[in-house]
Parts: sequence; C-alpha cells; structure tokens
Amino acid sequence: YLLRRRGDDVPARMVDSGAILLTVLLAFLEIRHFINRGDVFQDSSSLAEIALQVCVGLAMTIGLERLRLRSHSVVHDVAALVIAALTLAAIVLGLGMIENPLFTGEPVEGRFVNLILLGYGLPAVLTAILALISRGVRPKEYSAIAAVTAVALALIYLSLEVRTLYHGEVLNDGPTTDAEQYTYSAVWLAFGVTLLVVGMLLRSQAVRLASAAVVILTVLKVFLIDMSDLTGIYQSLSFIGLGVVLLGVGWLYQRLLFPRRAPPAPSPA
Repeated sequence: YLLRRRGDDVPARMVDSGAILLTVLLAFLEIRHFINRGDVFQDSSSLAEIALQVCVGLAMTIGLERLRLRSHSVVHDVAALVIAALTLAAIVLGLGMIENPLFTGEPVEGRFVNLILLGYGLPAVLTAILALISRGVRPKEYSAIAAVTAVALALIYLSLEVRTLYHGEVLNDGPTTDAEQYTYSAVWLAFGVTLLVVGMLLRSQAVRLASAAVVILTVLKVFLIDMSDLTGIYQSLSFIGLGVVLLGVGWLYQRLLFPRRAPPAPSPA
C-alpha cells in the first residue's frame, strides 16, 4: 500500500505479488493443518479439505476481481486469473472425480447440512457470484466458463443430495430404486426451468443455454433410463411430468423469442 502510493512500479508489484502468494499459502496450509490435525505433510486428502480449498480459492478470486477494478493493478489482474484457473482444476479433478463421494464411498455426514453442501452447494453459489461480477469486465468466455461451472456444481449437488436422501451418508451403498430414479428426473427438470427463468431475468444467454443443456440431459435420461428401468406409476409420472415441463419451456421460449407485437395504431381519418 505504501509503495503503491508512490506509483505502480516494479517494487510495488513485487511486494503485491509476495503478499498475494503468502496469503494463498497461509490459507492452503491452515486448511491442511486443520483437516489433518497438524500434519500438513500427510499424503492423502479428503472431500472436506478439497471443498474448503475450493471455497477459499473462489472467495479470493472474487475479492481480487473487485480489488483489481479499483487498483487497476496488473498483479491483481493476473493473480485473479491464476487463482481462478487453479480453483477450476481443483473443482474438475478434486470434486468431480478424485474425492467425489459417489465414487469414494466417504460418508457425507448428514442429510442436508453435510459435506455435499460444503463441497458442491457453496462452491456453486460462489461460482455464480463470480460469473455475475465478471460480466462486462472480463471476456465473455470467462463469464461463460464460470456460469457453466456453477450450473454443473449445482446439478451435482442436487443429484448427490437426492442420493443422500435415499441411501444415507454412504452414497455408493445399496441399489437405485424407481422412486430415486424418478426423483432425479423431477429435480433436474425443476432445476432446468429455474435456470431458464433466471437466464431470462438476467438476460444471460449462457444461463439460458445451460438451462437447455439440463433439459436435454433430462430428456435423454427419461428416454434412455426411465423408459427401461422404471415401472408402473413412476414411468407414467416421468413421461407426463416431462411433457408438461416441455410445453411450459416451449411457451416461455415463444414469449422470449417471438414476443407478441402491439397492434398498429389506427391511421387518422
């Protein structure tokens, strides 16, 4: 701060870079120290640790995005991009594959307030905030990636939460019932419609495209999985619900893309 008062020169940028690096290391090591009970050199990680790292990384990115708009510092600009890229890698590799409780069988510790909320629900909210604050100040691709990541995290959160309600804390234990399969379809459809409404309110093409992707994914699930796996009333409800929602989505898109024009005013006599 003192050096920047003199000017945005090389010494100021070096100290700024050191401050950001030390802050990132502090947060990373404090999380490892807390999760691993003081052993920061432990080889293994857990869903809780990766989730906390992702949440802190997203919070730092949001803070740096706001800071760089005021400071106009290239250090803050580059640091925000670097931390965002590292956090995205942690989301894809850590939360999506390596520490996904559906694959590892790690207990999620609760029905609603659990590791799924920490690992997928909260990061989805933070990523959505990042997508909103970066609109117009970052390239469209940046905001689009953040929005798609937020949608993917939210969809994973909803799916894993449904899995938790039917299977308890260990998600890869027990068969998938007809009721569970139907719940997935219903929740995905509701999420797709919600995204469509949010995309219209925000006038965001990326969110509307994400809504279309979720609805298409649900349609594929209904025809490829529900048609063969579900029986009785669940199969009927799945197709009836899908039909009603698709009619509603078509009506919304018709209102969006082809709004009704007001009749022309009569010409004076």
